[in-house]
Amino acid sequence: MLKKTITWRKLPDPHNVEAPKYEVYDSDTGATIGVFDDREAAEDEVARMNRSDVEGLEKQHRKKDADPADS
Repeated sequence: MLKKTITWRKLPDPHNVEAPKYEVYDSDTGATIGVFDDREAAEDEVARMNRSDVEGLEKQHRKKDADPADS
């Protein structure tokens, strides 16, 4: 999986042009993560999700691979 694939896009609201929504989604899979009323909330969610992904790469967060010889 590619890293930092979580991003946001502006969604027009057909009922209220003055108040668009902001979708946070995984650009790798196209899966929607959430829809937010303001851009700042969407940007915060993107930063949080991408930070979580990068932190998971750190050595202390990695799980040891299973070794078939240990069975």
